[in-house]
Amino acid sequence: MNLEIHPQAKHDIAGAAEYYRSQVDGLDREFLAELDAAMELVASDPFRFERVRRGIRRCLVRRFPYGVYYRGRGKDQVVVIVVRHHSRHPSYGMSRK
Repeated sequence: MNLEIHPQAKHDIAGAAEYYRSQVDGLDREFLAELDAAMELVASDPFRFERVRRGIRRCLVRRFPYGVYYRGRGKDQVVVIVVRHHSRHPSYGMSRK
């Protein structure tokens, strides 16, 4: 399965990594490693994770309070639309195409 990351989701990721970098040296790399692991799981079996809205599923990131929200596009593609902290408003990023 091909995994595409929405441009705004890339911005979400960069912001989270920057925050963790400012907190503890190397924590940004740990966050990105856990995020990569979550995205690999999504790419390998996208229907494995819970549906949170019509057409949108969520994979939780281990060790960090983030979720990867994604939707299918065609037979062989998954698009990550938002990488969101659990305390963000529930509708944050959900309207991205």
